[in-house]
Amino acid sequence: MHQIKRVEELAEFLKPRISDRAVLTFHSIGDTDAVSSAVSLSHHMKNSSVATPDTITSNANRILDRLGYGDAVPNKFDDGAKIAILLDANSFEEFGQFSEKLKNFGGEILIIDHHYPNFIEKDNVYVFNDESYCATASIVYKLLGLLGEKVDETEAKLLLTGIISDSAELRNSTPETFEQIGTLLETAKTDYYSIRKLMSHILSPDARASAIKDLEDAAISIVDGVLFVYGKVHRHANLSADNAIRLGADVAIFYAENADEVSFSARLNTAIDKEYGLHLGRIMRSLAHIIGGTGGGHPSAAGAYGPLKNAHQEFLDAFIKECTKKIGEYRTKQRTGR
Repeated sequence: MHQIKRVEELAEFLKPRISDRAVLTFHSIGDTDAVSSAVSLSHHMKNSSVATPDTITSNANRILDRLGYGDAVPNKFDDGAKIAILLDANSFEEFGQFSEKLKNFGGEILIIDHHYPNFIEKDNVYVFNDESYCATASIVYKLLGLLGEKVDETEAKLLLTGIISDSAELRNSTPETFEQIGTLLETAKTDYYSIRKLMSHILSPDARASAIKDLEDAAISIVDGVLFVYGKVHRHANLSADNAIRLGADVAIFYAENADEVSFSARLNTAIDKEYGLHLGRIMRSLAHIIGGTGGGHPSAAGAYGPLKNAHQEFLDAFIKECTKKIGEYRTKQRTGR
């Protein structure tokens, strides 16, 4: 593995490869940051395609549709690509059904991410990983500027959604984040309120009433000083998980069922994410076999789905056990220094 330490070096690495046949992808159940980063960068790499290992979040899909990108993220991985660019994740295991393809990929692999780095023992892997950025979309925007690429009005809106969505409502922002947001708003000829409106999904009064009822019926546990909120929802598991975090939960996980499968959405309080580094995406992926499906996502927001609906309680129990185990391991390490 080759480490690229500065974004300027990243630009120098990509410049001679910008016209190469490339495939751009991101972690399982791609969120707004991952999807916006890939679609934006692909727009400037004329011989490239974007592929998702499984699916993208409803929020990411809605934003693409509203901005006119349509079905921009199919499931087809370009095996003949000369370079694979992995965005918003830094281990092959986070790429679901693409994991084996990446392990056996014959071309170069470039990772662009803003999370805690992983080491990959492959000589064809090049990694730029900078935790000072609040979002991968922020890195991509900086990179495009260094490459001399112009961002158009629609693309500016897309990048804004990625940066804002992954900044935990700007709580993880840096001075550069605000500078980028200001410049992108000017390019997009819009304002912050309009971008938030673009990102929002106004549910019907009935749906909102159901979400409130779901929280009222949720189970609550305090384990080793960590507040867990969890349960079943009528419609939108992600909405209930988000609402629980806003109301003070440290960890929230909710599930919904339809005729074919059970789906889980998990969220983590920003402070817990920063302190313990749980990485919900890895936890959800590791437990997805319980429901016979797949999972993944962001360190503080992730999901899983599968056909084994009767295993929902086993999944919940395993999730809470895994989270508390990792928190306990971290505390022991801090206390003993090992």
